[in-house]
Amino acid sequence: MPQPIDLGVVARLPPKEAIAYFRAKGYQITWNWFEQRAAVHARMFTVAKAARLDVLSAIRDEVDRAIAQGISRQDFIDTLTPRLQKLGWWGKQVMVDSQGNADAVQLGSARRLATIYNVNTRVAYNAGRYAQMMATADLYPYWQYVAVGNSRTRPSHAALHGKVFRYDHPFWQSHYPPNGFNCRCRVRALSKRRLNELGLRVTEEVGQLHTHEAEAGVDKRSGEIITTSVTTFDDGKVKMTPDVGWSYHPGAAAFGVDQTMIRKLLEVKDAALREAVVQELNNSPARQLSFSLWATRIMQSRRAGNGIHTLGFLPDAIARAVQARTGQAPARLLAMSEKNLLHADSEKHHLGGISLRAEDIQQLPRLMTHAQAVLWDKQHNNLLFVISTSDGTAKVVVNAPYKLRKTQDQLDVVINAYRLNVEKLKGEIAGGHLELLEGSLE
Repeated sequence: MPQPIDLGVVARLPPKEAIAYFRAKGYQITWNWFEQRAAVHARMFTVAKAARLDVLSAIRDEVDRAIAQGISRQDFIDTLTPRLQKLGWWGKQVMVDSQGNADAVQLGSARRLATIYNVNTRVAYNAGRYAQMMATADLYPYWQYVAVGNSRTRPSHAALHGKVFRYDHPFWQSHYPPNGFNCRCRVRALSKRRLNELGLRVTEEVGQLHTHEAEAGVDKRSGEIITTSVTTFDDGKVKMTPDVGWSYHPGAAAFGVDQTMIRKLLEVKDAALREAVVQELNNSPARQLSFSLWATRIMQSRRAGNGIHTLGFLPDAIARAVQARTGQAPARLLAMSEKNLLHADSEKHHLGGISLRAEDIQQLPRLMTHAQAVLWDKQHNNLLFVISTSDGTAKVVVNAPYKLRKTQDQLDVVINAYRLNVEKLKGEIAGGHLELLEGSLE
């Protein structure tokens, strides 16, 4: 087993992705931790019973400093303790919740601050690590689960040590660490050559994961038993279930903080600065590679569920143009569903000679960021991005805003992409069916 690794120490040299992950989170005030489902925890910063924004802000600011500057856990506790005591959020107190119910609860304590430090620094570290590994997944596609392996390591976590799965195996959607409070596990990426040198076997089976409901807590006021989904890995030899509330992927969710990022960007008053940030985010190699790997997997498997993937952010000028024509603000976040991806790569498109090459579909985020032109379809009230592909010209159709099934957020959804005749497009502009918003068709 490897030597113990203190992620608090590792965080002293934090990847920029870890800092970005944490800073992109918004605020969420909760009474019980189980009121926040896993996906929300990945996108929001929350501390149970921190029912005042000044308290939550104080804790969040110090967590941010811990991740960005690599301060130790003890420094974190020593700095934050007097601040929380001054705000009155310390020790056991009788608190009244939003429903007017009084209860004796434990607020701040050194032990609780240690947990807050451990959870947030480790989640941020692993989220940043995930972004780094996704950026090199083509070279290092095999990911190995690594447990610390000392007396404090849970036996079930230690049992997973050394197991290898491809980066896109469903195992990582539920078992990417941390897998519980104070979990110190991590993941390392391996090339095919290194995998063979170590004599490691890749687990390819997918029928070893079983999702079920587990009790997360009991609401003292109503007596209601709160449940949440957990996923167990069981291959007949190793059986491991993350702690309740931890069967999710905070690393993958780092790509899911985009909605919060948009809200933060809208707070930036300087339009030029805001647009520069959007362009920087859209040109991110990690973002583009992540979409490419996702699109490749869907096109190869030909199986489409309810999954979605973001492509990037809608530029300011285009967002304003949409709102002026519809009276409704677009989401500003471009996304595509698995079903719409396969629709763009459908047999009908191939038979009709209008399908894009696989490599062009994989590069949609980059091609849309550098679109030749953007038009407004007056008949269908949607956007058309005219892109230059490897062998011609195509258009990408975007409904803005739109709500996909199984999602709560409004998105600007890519619903189709196919080859086009530029001269026909020019004729539709001349006929008044299309309006040129940006760029040129020359």
